[in-house]
Amino acid sequence: MPLINMIAERREQQARLVRYRRRLFVALLAEIAVLAGAFSFLVVGQLSLQARLQRAQQEIERLQPILNQIDQIERDTQALLPKLRTLTEAQQQTRYWYTTIEGIARSLPAEVWLTGISSTQTQEGEKQRQVTQITLTGSTLTQQHVGEMMLRLNTIPTFEKVELRYTQQRTYNNLDAVDFEVAARIQAPETEEGENETNRS
Repeated sequence: MPLINMIAERREQQARLVRYRRRLFVALLAEIAVLAGAFSFLVVGQLSLQARLQRAQQEIERLQPILNQIDQIERDTQALLPKLRTLTEAQQQTRYWYTTIEGIARSLPAEVWLTGISSTQTQEGEKQRQVTQITLTGSTLTQQHVGEMMLRLNTIPTFEKVELRYTQQRTYNNLDAVDFEVAARIQAPETEEGENETNRS
């Protein structure tokens, strides 16, 4: 009787061992499936990333000529900036002097004739600002015409100060005339610093 019990007990142990092995095998298969799934996900992600990197590289290679052209344009622009600055300053000075000369022409009464215009450019004051002084010489019939011309010259926006240097009566071919010299002080547009210019016309 004890022998039968031992056989039954051993069979029960073997059965438990078989069930335990089956559970271990199922758990192992499950872990393998999970690992395989994770590995597959990582492989797919890596392949997708590589494909995106390859497309990005192809796009960079396609855009490289355009980027090179942009760099060349930027270098050319930097090289042209000094010339552009010089041209802009020249245009500003041309417009400035055109406006000033046009204002002088509008300010002359009908009986006033200019014989000369001269300009002297200097730097004055602590800030070394550029100041231009224009000198007008000419003739007219009366002193009143000189006064009228000066009043009109004072209306030119670029003039800071208009002053009479002298007037002189003279006779030319039995005609009384008045010679005059008028100085108008203006602030000239910026040019090269530290440079004094004298222009005569």
